[in-house]
Amino acid sequence: MKIDLPKTSIRVLLVDDDENVHLLIQHLLRKVPNKKFEVDWVATYEAGMKAIQPQTHDVYLVDYRLGAENGLELLRKANSMGVQAPIIILTGADDPIIDLEATKGGASDFLLKDRLDAITLERSIRYSIQHFETLRALQKSNERFRLLFERSLDAIMISEDDGRFIEVNPAACALLRRSRDELLQKCLSDLLSTDVAENSFVQLENNSFGELTFTLPEGEHRFAEFSACRFAHNLNLCILRDITDRRKLEQEIQEISEREQRRLGQDLHDGLGQMLTGINFLTKVLQQKLTTKAVEPEAKEAGNVVSLLNQALSQCREIARGLCPVVLENNDIHAALQQLAETLEKFFGVTVTLVCDPQVSIGDNAVAVHLYRIAQEATTNAIKHGKAKKVSLSLLHSKTFLTLRIKDDGVGIPLDALKKKGMGLRVMQHRARMMGAILEVERLKEAGTMITCKVEHSRTGKPPAPMLLVAETPLAKSRLKKKKLAGV
Repeated sequence: MKIDLPKTSIRVLLVDDDENVHLLIQHLLRKVPNKKFEVDWVATYEAGMKAIQPQTHDVYLVDYRLGAENGLELLRKANSMGVQAPIIILTGADDPIIDLEATKGGASDFLLKDRLDAITLERSIRYSIQHFETLRALQKSNERFRLLFERSLDAIMISEDDGRFIEVNPAACALLRRSRDELLQKCLSDLLSTDVAENSFVQLENNSFGELTFTLPEGEHRFAEFSACRFAHNLNLCILRDITDRRKLEQEIQEISEREQRRLGQDLHDGLGQMLTGINFLTKVLQQKLTTKAVEPEAKEAGNVVSLLNQALSQCREIARGLCPVVLENNDIHAALQQLAETLEKFFGVTVTLVCDPQVSIGDNAVAVHLYRIAQEATTNAIKHGKAKKVSLSLLHSKTFLTLRIKDDGVGIPLDALKKKGMGLRVMQHRARMMGAILEVERLKEAGTMITCKVEHSRTGKPPAPMLLVAETPLAKSRLKKKKLAGV
């Protein structure tokens, strides 16, 4: 940091009981080229304290011996008053003990009177002012940081590389419900829930961010989003924000959205669908009457209307099924994915391969709905944005996880989309969070995109038997095949 000296004259206060020293200082400073110094002089400790108190000088030169008092005492007194200028101690003896005491007391420099010359004195004054200005700037910066640190509503924690906290703010103590002394004996990993599915991390060079769960002393699990970075050697900053209430609200909104989708699907099926069916029946009757009366042109037009009504009715049913898959009411994720695959092939003309375990049991309807919606969003994006011609869907299990994977042969998700996260990715990430799952999005090297969602069996039901159902659905030609899983 470059600190410029004052452009006007530099005001110096000399506190020394020897007038000859005053004359010497004035003489030496007059010899300094291109700089002007104004030197004020007082001869006693008391006069020195009185002259320092207004703090109107840029630097203070203080003799070590001032009668019954000494310069070190004046230095300590001035520091206690908050003097905002450097103090240089002058002495007639080269005593390393006095030098050390002066340094410990906050003196900017320690000069021998009998070795003074213009260059040494000017350099000492210049360096002392620069050093003091640098320290003052650092002090102000530290005060601002301390104010932000103490008053922040977010939990802020500073740790060493081994994870041990070395400083925490009051918000961290309130969030984690532990005292500062307790937290300084812990690492962040000591506070995290052991359920890895609840913790989502993104690592970018020396920065990381994401969401995690932590456990309060009474055993309650809370959700937090965090941002962490390394800001100095062996020093790491972590900021936590409690989002438990937000997560609950998001879940309520999601449930309301699902209910509204089901209602719209049922209204389409039971309302509009039934009306289209009735109109279709009446139009067929009209076509038959026109045919009986040999009114061929009109009968043909009526036939065209019947054909259009059949198409509209089919689309209405498909939309209703997409909004409200009936099979999901019984948590039948296999049948729902089968319907999705057939719908994609029918409307988009792509080849969809479905691979899933027929005995996967999902007891929580919300988990079944979330998995279906993630598959629906991912496959639709692959076809519409990725220009995919082939899409594979799989629902497999391991000892710990149930894994939904969607892979396509399209152009691949753009790298900037992975960083910015569009609406589709955010919706899938949100659904994964709602069921405590891990969502991974990967741009494949060869072609296409792979999206993987892993959810623990403890959230879905008991682990299924190791059987595999393979289904390829090129339009109306579905072939199903079962085989034993080896090593899955």
